[in-house]
Amino acid sequence: MKFRSIHKLNNRIRNYLYFFLTIFIASSLLSFVLFFWSVLNEVDDKAETWASYFQERISFLETVITSRATFDHGLTSILKVTPKGEVLNSRPYPTTLKSIAESKLFAEIKDLLPGEVRLINIVAPDTSEHKNIYLTMRLDHSFAVAEVPSQSLLPVYPRNTELFIIDKNNNCVFHTRDEYNFRDDSISGMHFSAMHVFASAKIFTPEFGGFTIVLAKDISAEFYAGILLVIISATCLAILLKRSSFLTWDLAKNEEDFARIGKLMGRVSSMPDKKLTHLPAIEYTAERIREVNWEEEAANMSFTENIGYVKATAFFAKNILELLDEISAHSKELKRSQKEYMDLVQVARSIILRIDLEGKCTFFNEYAQTFFGFSKEEIVGKNIVGTIIPKTADGQSELECLMKDLVSIPEQFPVHTNQNVRKNGSKVWVFWSNTPVYNIEGEVIEVLAVGTDVTKQKMAEAELERTKNYIKNIIDSMPSIIIGLNSEGKVTHFNSAAEKMAAIPVQDITGAAVSDAFPSISQYTPRICKATETGVPETGIRTQDILKPGTHQDIIIYPLNDGTKSAVIRIDDATERVHIEEMMIQSEKMMSIGGLAAGMAHEINNPLGGILQGIQNIVRRISPGLPANRKAAEKAGCTLESLLNYMEDRKIIKTLNGITESGIRAADIVSGMLEFSRKSDSRKAPGDMRLIMNKATTLATQDYNPNKKYDFKKINIIKEYDENLNLVKCTATEIEQVFLNILRNSAQAMAEWKEMKEKPEISIKIYNLGDMVRCSISDNGPGMNEQIRKRVFEPFYTTKSPGSGTGLGLSVSYFIITQNHMGKFDVQSKPGIGTTFTILMPAFKSSKT
Repeated sequence: MKFRSIHKLNNRIRNYLYFFLTIFIASSLLSFVLFFWSVLNEVDDKAETWASYFQERISFLETVITSRATFDHGLTSILKVTPKGEVLNSRPYPTTLKSIAESKLFAEIKDLLPGEVRLINIVAPDTSEHKNIYLTMRLDHSFAVAEVPSQSLLPVYPRNTELFIIDKNNNCVFHTRDEYNFRDDSISGMHFSAMHVFASAKIFTPEFGGFTIVLAKDISAEFYAGILLVIISATCLAILLKRSSFLTWDLAKNEEDFARIGKLMGRVSSMPDKKLTHLPAIEYTAERIREVNWEEEAANMSFTENIGYVKATAFFAKNILELLDEISAHSKELKRSQKEYMDLVQVARSIILRIDLEGKCTFFNEYAQTFFGFSKEEIVGKNIVGTIIPKTADGQSELECLMKDLVSIPEQFPVHTNQNVRKNGSKVWVFWSNTPVYNIEGEVIEVLAVGTDVTKQKMAEAELERTKNYIKNIIDSMPSIIIGLNSEGKVTHFNSAAEKMAAIPVQDITGAAVSDAFPSISQYTPRICKATETGVPETGIRTQDILKPGTHQDIIIYPLNDGTKSAVIRIDDATERVHIEEMMIQSEKMMSIGGLAAGMAHEINNPLGGILQGIQNIVRRISPGLPANRKAAEKAGCTLESLLNYMEDRKIIKTLNGITESGIRAADIVSGMLEFSRKSDSRKAPGDMRLIMNKATTLATQDYNPNKKYDFKKINIIKEYDENLNLVKCTATEIEQVFLNILRNSAQAMAEWKEMKEKPEISIKIYNLGDMVRCSISDNGPGMNEQIRKRVFEPFYTTKSPGSGTGLGLSVSYFIITQNHMGKFDVQSKPGIGTTFTILMPAFKSSKT
């Protein structure tokens, strides 16, 4: 039988009181929260109802303005307007207004698509009050515009409720009496004003341009009733605590009585140090009973029940000698019961052992002997440490410390699982259930331990843990961002790539809302909900800059088909894919423009040849070196010299030279267009990109012209070449032309940049990249914005001043690389940082220079 302490019983009663008080407080708070939750839920329902009223009313007015009905249904006027803003007609009354093309209203509606409806609030510039509200619908060839009074926005007027309709520009287009000036405050949740308490709700309707319905209900009565309920609950709690203190005082007195009773029983039941046989033991016990003044002990008790208990004990003590014979008979019965108990313990399919306070085994049942392989003689009387628990040199292993604590304070270790060792050295996992064994004084003398073999279970758990770690390592090693969500939109799983994207500490991610942990993807919450509701993955989501500026990402939302409405979000880096797509689009554009350029070049070349030939004939006809020219001049009654002087004075000669220069320049443009439009027929041979680049830089250094406003010799050229560079199959002159175009463009851009602070610098890197040879040319010039960067390879597109360039240099270079040499040509640039041109050329059979 397990002995219990009255002290523990009193503590347990006190704990029950504290538990009851906690339950009482928690239930009161929960009732208060549920009360106000129901009130706020009612306000949300009303807000949704008024939002539906608003949508239905606007839909009805939409049918009115498109019908031919003459009645206005609350509308002030209805105009029919052309796409240019001209007023065609009006109803129900004629109007003198001819056009609204210059109005702010027309600027708002002119870009509407056919069938699109928009409710527009035109606000006066000097006030926040609404001026006019217009319901506009774009028809196939006109606009229907109706002026709507604010009171007509709802089918009925709200009563006993403050209602506001806010447009997308945060202007109030409708409001009720607004007795408490809510329009001047930001309404959200609970709102206090003039000793009144309001519960508010907001509903956003994206239709008709986007409006927010704000509803505020006066819940002062409910709020103050709740406060009163809290006060009453606190009063009751104070009274209950006061009564509880009296009860704990009584428990303390009762504990003192039981302590006296315990000492009394210990004095009566104590035995001498010398071992006695049955009869001397009985006589010794009887003498100790007579020494006790039972009446005095009863008078010292504080409770009548304890007095009765002492008196009853005295009665039984006086009659104990009469019961000795019965005790002898019962002793035999007890021995028989003990034998049955030992038989039961021995045959039980559980490990049963007893350990004394020194850690020595005092009992070891037969199943334990079979399980561990130790005989009874090998383990009984020996320490558990060193037999079924491994012993270490310092004796400070976890199991050894556990055993020391177990025999010292067994109450704190009712159950535990640890790894034990068999006699043959094999290790097993055992689940132990420990029960302290007390003597009659309530002192722990032994620990009864019952064990169950859980080795297979632990092995399964370890395998499960290894599998979980293996799967987690797989997910963490993926470059994609993986985020798992439950049905409430909270994060359940995430990989290491997702940790870098999180906006909160890693330890707080699990269980957090996805909008808090990963705010950059919170805008896709509706699509997440759609995927979990429909069970269909959401694909085709492309965004940018959610990881870092200048990057692109593809987002796929996979719903889990396990009935939990959970989802997995995968985010892949699509930056390289976007660049490839841009290059493909650019290549297609350049191929189509190439065909157009060829046709234009041939059409322009014929009249251009006639112009240049005509100019040459004019110059030849006025040349003094031809006798025929002199004869014709004399026949006309003038000399050739006077004719030339006249032409010089009137600058006719200069004009002819200008026409000749312009014709030659046009011929160069046509030649560039033809080069742009066709693949090169030049013979290709293995070439060294380093030698071609060196030649191009040498030519660029020699290319100095004051009219070009730059001196290439003043630019710092940095070259980084791969020593074992692969050859490329190319036309060296064409590649040299490409390099020279890039170098000249960089030099001119840096020379024209007035904000250039550093020394102009061009960095050239040429190295092997797999089966390709990569060449990058970077400068520290002004750079380009994204719009210019996407158009730099287009023919005739240039940012230079008129007369400084034809706009064909980079477009021809693009075709030389991509069409003639089957390579890749790309440009990356940022304003104020610089520009980098990258060329990739196929290596020539991977041969080394």
